[in-house]
Amino acid sequence: MKARYTTVDLALLAVIAAIFGAVFAFAWTPYYAIKAIGGKPVAVLLTYGIWYMAAPLAASLLKKPGAAFLGEALAGLVEALIPQIGGFSSLIYAVFQGLFSELAYASTRYKKFGTLQAVLAGALPSIASILLDILLWGSVYPPEVFAILLFLAAASGAVYGFLAYAIVTKIAKR
Repeated sequence: MKARYTTVDLALLAVIAAIFGAVFAFAWTPYYAIKAIGGKPVAVLLTYGIWYMAAPLAASLLKKPGAAFLGEALAGLVEALIPQIGGFSSLIYAVFQGLFSELAYASTRYKKFGTLQAVLAGALPSIASILLDILLWGSVYPPEVFAILLFLAAASGAVYGFLAYAIVTKIAKR
């Protein structure tokens, strides 16, 4: 499948980037509020998937190679341009999260863009996020805690990936 993007496709990517860039920037507030009340594991479970959502939404909507990566990376660029806690690291996270999301669609050679792929595209970026938490911020926990955080981030991403697919399905019916 060739990735020929039309002007409409690029406009949709721009809209996704603008909306999710703003959503990502404002998601820091609930993340830190939940973290203060319930701790990091609860915050990871309830919010990490928000930062993974642009990729499955873009891929489910456009159904083209590279759409997951572009949707996530461009949203991360917009987030990085908005003054917020993550700063430029938001773009670094988005690029790697987009690459991991893209794997869900590449694994089917871009022949399937269904619920399973959207759920996987939501869950797979958790690997990149947890690794970047270690590499960029020096997050040090026992291996069991990292495994739990990875599971919680993947579960959060899977839920938000499904939600992204459901949104596209609802939009496509109109």
